[in-house]
Amino acid sequence: MHLLLSLTLLCLALAATVEAYTSPRFIVKHRSSGLCYAYADWWAWGHHYEKFRADSCSNAAEVEWVQKEGHWGYLRIVGTGGHCMNPLGGWASPGDNTALFPHPNCYNSALFAIDQEKGIIKHSGGKYVHVYPYQAERPNWHSDLMLHSGLHRNIKFDFVQKGNPNQKVQVIPNPQVKGEWQKVSCWYNVHVGSLKFTMTIGTSKTSSSSLTNTWELSVGVAKGIVEASATYGGSFTTTDEQQWKAESTIERTITVTKEYSTLCLWQWVYEFEQFNDGFRFRSFTIRETRSDAKPTEIPGSKK
Repeated sequence: MHLLLSLTLLCLALAATVEAYTSPRFIVKHRSSGLCYAYADWWAWGHHYEKFRADSCSNAAEVEWVQKEGHWGYLRIVGTGGHCMNPLGGWASPGDNTALFPHPNCYNSALFAIDQEKGIIKHSGGKYVHVYPYQAERPNWHSDLMLHSGLHRNIKFDFVQKGNPNQKVQVIPNPQVKGEWQKVSCWYNVHVGSLKFTMTIGTSKTSSSSLTNTWELSVGVAKGIVEASATYGGSFTTTDEQQWKAESTIERTITVTKEYSTLCLWQWVYEFEQFNDGFRFRSFTIRETRSDAKPTEIPGSKK
């Protein structure tokens, strides 16, 4: 009995130490200047110094994004023994113009979220990764990255292959998608006339990590995921694209021309999930049934 318990606890301990998602290796390329970022270190007066600085792409250091919680993760520099990018001082909420440096430890203050579509890197303290000088179209040679509030066209980065800086790397995997019919309303012993109903249309977050959730799913990315799905390809419509905005409630009326024992309305809903963060889209696609059994067909599917 004691042996079985020990083995169970050992298995649980091993499961707890399994590392979360780690991205493919990539280099960081500043979009407007074409410069990349390289790792450099040296010793002086008994101290070890490290920098992650603007350089040519041929000298760039490979980086891995290591997921910690939700869409937050470490920027770990390959070949350094696990050193991660940290804000100077290790502050969880650093101020504007705080430089970023490699550090042997990956602290909770070293968490970043990558929005690959927009080319933006966000720190968990709420600020964004900028080049130096602030808002510069071209950073100074061997200058650091820094954190600053606000967005600007010159803070965009691409995440590309070492040795092939024109080839982008998919750092964050595609979310999982599931579609299903959800009941709007059912009526029983329905007579000729009209029926009013309300329904919710649009997007909402359904779950998030304990940290502030940064995950925003654009309509372009969502459409691409649905279209690439072996199950749901063809189900995403032009109307869906138009309705891709924050949830709102609408009221509608249907005309009933015959009597029914049961009349139900169903709405097609997509659920996207990634790293335990959830995103829901309630579409304007509805179905009418003569029973309360959920429809099984996928709207407009071509697969």
